[in-house]
Amino acid sequence: MNEICTEYKGLVKSIASKFYLVGGDNDDLLQEGMIGLFKAVGNYDPDKGAFPSFVKTCVLRQIISAVKKANDNKNRPLYNYVELSQIYDVAQIGGSPLDVIIQKEGQEKIYQILNTKLSQLEKQAFLLFNVGYNYDEICAELGKSYKSVDGAIQRARKKLQLVGGTI
Repeated sequence: MNEICTEYKGLVKSIASKFYLVGGDNDDLLQEGMIGLFKAVGNYDPDKGAFPSFVKTCVLRQIISAVKKANDNKNRPLYNYVELSQIYDVAQIGGSPLDVIIQKEGQEKIYQILNTKLSQLEKQAFLLFNVGYNYDEICAELGKSYKSVDGAIQRARKKLQLVGGTI
């Protein structure tokens, strides 16, 4: 079998190079061609013709079948798939992709609440406070007095607690 594969690999490559596989590459077509070669070895009947022409026919049919199957609309959604790890940084958040999605949805819900329930000053002061700014830094960043920043953060906490959070 190794000798046959070595001898006919060039033929398989030449046939495979004439086709394009959507969502695949040349190695996939080469592999399909090799499957055709194995089928030719298993199904060859010496009474019906020469082995090389039978191999060529089997390889060609196997590759054409693969191309037709790849172009079938059943596989269309897979052509434009995006891995979850490309959307969400799974390594940074940790856990399974489902945990990442749930956490991301929770964050989106929090931002929705921040955008709808808080004033602009309350939201800015609260977000700066949550990322680690102290009151003096928030005052400098927003150009507001200590008292207005403190009031904004306290109002934001109360509003968010009424919505259901414990902040």
